[in-house]
Amino acid sequence: MSASATWKQSLRLTARKASAHWPGIAQLRRRLYEARFRAGKYHCGYSGRFAGFEAAERALPTGLAGFDHDAMADIGHYTTMAGGIEPMPATEYPVLFWLRAALDERARTLLDLGGYVGHAFRQYDRYLAFPDAFRWTVFDLPHITRAGAALAAGQPTPRLRFTNSVDDGCGMDILLAAGSLQYLPENHLHERLKAWPKRPRHLIIQRTPLHMRHSFVTIQSVITRTGEVSFCPYSVPARASFIDGLLALGYELVDSWEKLRSLDVPFHPECHVETYSGLYFRLGS
Repeated sequence: MSASATWKQSLRLTARKASAHWPGIAQLRRRLYEARFRAGKYHCGYSGRFAGFEAAERALPTGLAGFDHDAMADIGHYTTMAGGIEPMPATEYPVLFWLRAALDERARTLLDLGGYVGHAFRQYDRYLAFPDAFRWTVFDLPHITRAGAALAAGQPTPRLRFTNSVDDGCGMDILLAAGSLQYLPENHLHERLKAWPKRPRHLIIQRTPLHMRHSFVTIQSVITRTGEVSFCPYSVPARASFIDGLLALGYELVDSWEKLRSLDVPFHPECHVETYSGLYFRLGS
């Protein structure tokens, strides 16, 4: 490429970058993105920053909302996989380690908060061989738990059950929240734990976005396997306040780890989350 062509290309690139900050151009780009987002063009797309969960709920685009409908309860993915179970990702091994430690302490009951159709039970059971007396209870929404129960009927076991009442976790030994807290209001976990007269001794948090400075809520779009689009509030707590709230309930932070997944909300650079978090807490004596 000649020096003249290089100079012209550099000039065009500089002009393009500069124009992105011009008020009219920036507003147009934002409007175009929002139109595509509302039309369901993005799987795991994000839009907007809201002060709270209810504000995001009021701003949801027209269409399916949340996860409590048939389109989000499709279990074809799990029934067509070899053995019905995906290979264990490397990022799940900290959970496996702390579950093993809890079992060694004679933990025998677990609430899987937002555990979908019970796939985590099958995945971990392959490695840990949960004893016959162990009870893994999945809490989720009615459409999801019905699908999970239908899937479980193919290989019935008394160790796996489903519930639509999160307060069934009161008195259990372990609470696992893997990729679910972001779909609940920011303080939902803390409030439930505070209300329970007997809290789980072991608390395992996995694949959760935590912001280093502030809390916010955005809206996520999810394209289902049937091609439908669902929109739901997506909650991101401030890391320090999230941890401090659990410490105040008597938990000790024993371990933390990261998953190499970032979160970006278009036109809101202040909402960037570099990695998703994993945390293990144990209730003090």
